[in-house]
Amino acid sequence: MQFSDFPTFLKESSVFSDAELQLLLTTDQLPSDREIDAIRDEPEVYDLLNAFIGDENSRTIHLQLYAKELLKNNQVLQAWKVILL
Repeated sequence: MQFSDFPTFLKESSVFSDAELQLLLTTDQLPSDREIDAIRDEPEVYDLLNAFIGDENSRTIHLQLYAKELLKNNQVLQAWKVILL
């Protein structure tokens, strides 16, 4: 994957460091829609999705912060699933 393949919102995000973006680039294939949908039921993600109903900007930032924590634990694929929600 190349940086140019990133969604615009990810390229413009102020949440991720350059090192974290580089880690995201190590992914050969993005998760499927089914995999992304499945992560919605995980407690942390479920809580974030419901905590910011009606405030898309805050929801996006908090999901990215959670993805950042996943990256710290080298859970790159999980981080992608959260980012792409």
